[in-house]
Amino acid sequence: MKLPKALNEATAGASLKYHIKRALERSHSISEFSKNLELSAQKSHFSNNTLKIIEELNNGVKQASEEIKEKATKYEKALQELQKIDESKLTKEQQQVLKVFKTLDQTEIKGIDLNDLYILEQGSRNAGFRKILIKHYGEENTGAITNEELINMSEVIKNGSVLLESFEKRNNGFRYAYEWENNGVKLRLVVDDLNDGNKIFDFYSDRNFKDFRDARPQPSTSKDNGTQPITLNEPNPTQKPLTDQEDLLKTSENLNETTPKPTHLSPLEQANAEKLAKLQREQEQSEQEFLKAKEQERARKDALKKKLEHERGNAGNIESQTKIEVGEDIPTQIQAQIPKSRVRLNEREIYDLDYAIVKAKDLKPSFTTGGTQKRTDMNEEQIKSIAQNFDPKKIFGSGGFEDLPIILNDGQVIAGNHRIQGMLNFTPKSRYIYEKAIKEYYNIDLKPDELLVRVPHKRLNNTEINNLAASSNQGRFNSESDHAIAVLSHYEAKLKELDQKLDADSIYSLKNIVAKNLNFDKATHPNVTDSNLALLMFNMPRTKTQGIELLNRWHKVFSNDIKSYEKVKKMFVDNAGSFHNLIHDLNFPKVSLNAYLSDIMDRSFANLKNYQSTSESLKDLSEKFYKTSSLEMFEKSEQNTSDISEILGGAIARFARFDDPSKALFEALKSDNIKKGLKEFKIADLTKDMFNPDSKEFKDIDIYDFTHYLLMANREPNENNPTLKRLIEAVKDMQKESEKGIKQKLETQWGPNYSEFKNDGLGAINKLLETKKGFVAGAFHKEGLGDIDLVWGTPKTKDSNGYGLAHILERRISNEMKKGLSKTEAKEYAINIVKSIPEVLEKGTKGTDSLGRVFVDYGNKRVGLNNEWKKEKLENHWVISSYELYDTEKQALRSTPQAITKEKAFNSLNSVEPNPTTKN
Repeated sequence: MKLPKALNEATAGASLKYHIKRALERSHSISEFSKNLELSAQKSHFSNNTLKIIEELNNGVKQASEEIKEKATKYEKALQELQKIDESKLTKEQQQVLKVFKTLDQTEIKGIDLNDLYILEQGSRNAGFRKILIKHYGEENTGAITNEELINMSEVIKNGSVLLESFEKRNNGFRYAYEWENNGVKLRLVVDDLNDGNKIFDFYSDRNFKDFRDARPQPSTSKDNGTQPITLNEPNPTQKPLTDQEDLLKTSENLNETTPKPTHLSPLEQANAEKLAKLQREQEQSEQEFLKAKEQERARKDALKKKLEHERGNAGNIESQTKIEVGEDIPTQIQAQIPKSRVRLNEREIYDLDYAIVKAKDLKPSFTTGGTQKRTDMNEEQIKSIAQNFDPKKIFGSGGFEDLPIILNDGQVIAGNHRIQGMLNFTPKSRYIYEKAIKEYYNIDLKPDELLVRVPHKRLNNTEINNLAASSNQGRFNSESDHAIAVLSHYEAKLKELDQKLDADSIYSLKNIVAKNLNFDKATHPNVTDSNLALLMFNMPRTKTQGIELLNRWHKVFSNDIKSYEKVKKMFVDNAGSFHNLIHDLNFPKVSLNAYLSDIMDRSFANLKNYQSTSESLKDLSEKFYKTSSLEMFEKSEQNTSDISEILGGAIARFARFDDPSKALFEALKSDNIKKGLKEFKIADLTKDMFNPDSKEFKDIDIYDFTHYLLMANREPNENNPTLKRLIEAVKDMQKESEKGIKQKLETQWGPNYSEFKNDGLGAINKLLETKKGFVAGAFHKEGLGDIDLVWGTPKTKDSNGYGLAHILERRISNEMKKGLSKTEAKEYAINIVKSIPEVLEKGTKGTDSLGRVFVDYGNKRVGLNNEWKKEKLENHWVISSYELYDTEKQALRSTPQAITKEKAFNSLNSVEPNPTTKN
């Protein structure tokens, strides 16, 4: 009996499964599996169809095996090539990237600013660095990446721009791509920005692509991260829609027009077109969300940048950033017959120099700090020696910076100001010796008004000129300041890369961590003193008492007591890492220490010079400042800064009198010890004291509180010192007067302060509604925030965008009139709205949005707060800056974003551009 076809197929299928299972169980390799399966097929008399399936299965297994081997071989070859890279010549960042390819699990690459960090992971063959090596490493691969491009992949983030068309919303985050064209090659770095905070990458170029534009991110499911960076070799699954579907989509996008659906589409086509339109809308919404996220990120970066600028004062204005004004070229005769000279700054910075004849009158030597001159003192004896007793053997043939002077094309001197000046002052005898030596060394006959110099073969940019000028002084310092300028320029690139927190358990460890992190040449031992001096100078503001100049001054003052000078200098230099940590310590964001740092060091030198003991210093400072402060004094910010710097300098100078000054100051400046001291001396605590409205959190302390702490630090536990107490009272008075000075400034701009309504919110509102001017300081008080001011402000005018209560009312009235209320009804409604502010502040919850804007929410109401006025901090108190209403059902803002009150000079934390996704 012949069985039905279906039954035969079912039986054959079951039998095939059985034989595949048997073959797998008996095999220890892919080749054994194929052989065992073939033997089973021969014995079982399978049909031709089943035999064909077995053949296809074996071929597929064989092909897969070969692909796996090929990928493994590619990866091994790539690793072998990477081993050839000399790590000693790489930067710290390049070394970290290379190590991820080799051994490390992950590293961090600094992006556009110091808070923009991307996690780079090894990943698997489908994601991360392993995939990059397999698919794109090597000249023959699609998207080929070279060694140089690989280790410098961070440059794509730093220099490239985000491709909006690359944006894609994923289930576990966002995807977008940076693109940067470098030396004719387009480099693309794709970021999977995951919800868990991690980021993984794909990285490739436009090499070997038929059409680079088609290299789009593809969906995938990586086991490692639930996502996979871009897939290059597969076709784009998103097919181009039909023309009439496109037309339908375009017309459906215009939300302000009502266009009937085309009637010539079939139901299926209509369904497809609607689906396409929905996908397009989702894509647009995703792009809007992405743009919003990037804008928030930009705002966050700007806020951080401003904070760090404030923290740093004008610090970091180091020599390579000095603007060099280059004028018109002077006439030069390039001597091509003489082999080029060369100067070397490091392994990467080597400059070729041409020999050139120039007119002596066109040269511009300088001995004033600035521009190409990186010294602070002129050595007149050196100039005199060259002019009157010229010795060619000391210059000609010396090589490097010691040889003939180096100039810019406009005659400014990069290296050799003293040599040039000496040559310009030649006596007839020295001029004769000079011309004779030029003939012997270079076979050139000079005219009496000519000099032979060296000129960079290629035009240099601002940074290169500065670096050359500064490096020319290395090892040839005429003063302490020359040394400081030279090391500052030498370590510039590494200073910019330095971590914001340097963890160390001792002063010795900290100094060496700084030196190790700033060391350029791995073959040499780090220079601990120079690197720490560079970091200290880097963190000082460039003022009239900047650290560079004051080192010279105090070195001369202490000429008869160099030991004392070195004691103070060493204490500051050794603790460069401590000051660096404190400047970047977000536990104390209001202690802008480095804005005072050069003044503090200046006063520390003065304190040690002028006083024989700490007690003598304390007594003098106490008598000078206790109960003598006045508002007039504090209206001048320079005087305010000067006075607190003098006390702070005295507090730090005390540590210079210890047996081990550096260690003592290190312990005092440690973050944990500062917190401990603030708490012990009842200056501040982790949280505010609910029974003391004047108490502070650690994050609220300012430079006055920090001075209070340092005056008390490292003293005997029960020390009873009336002089010290008076000085601390003087510091507190300075703090109060400083705050009072700011408030009095506000009174002149905001109008009268109705102080009788302090802590009476509703009374304050009624008073301002009545007077339509002025403000009430401390109209409200909220735990965790402190005092909150209410300002009448002004409605919008041609000169002002409006701010304060007047603007809140104006916006409310305007919005309600648009909804159909009469002006009287809208005004009544608006007044009732603002009278709910006290309830919101009393019962609401404090919050901070993604842009750092502070608010209080209660129900469907939000009151926005600001603590700045005209770029000045309002210490320990806030001002109401906005009022918003939410739709309780949709939780969307009813008020327009423009309802946020903002005065151009207000700098409100709540003043932002309208959110394009917010519905009014």
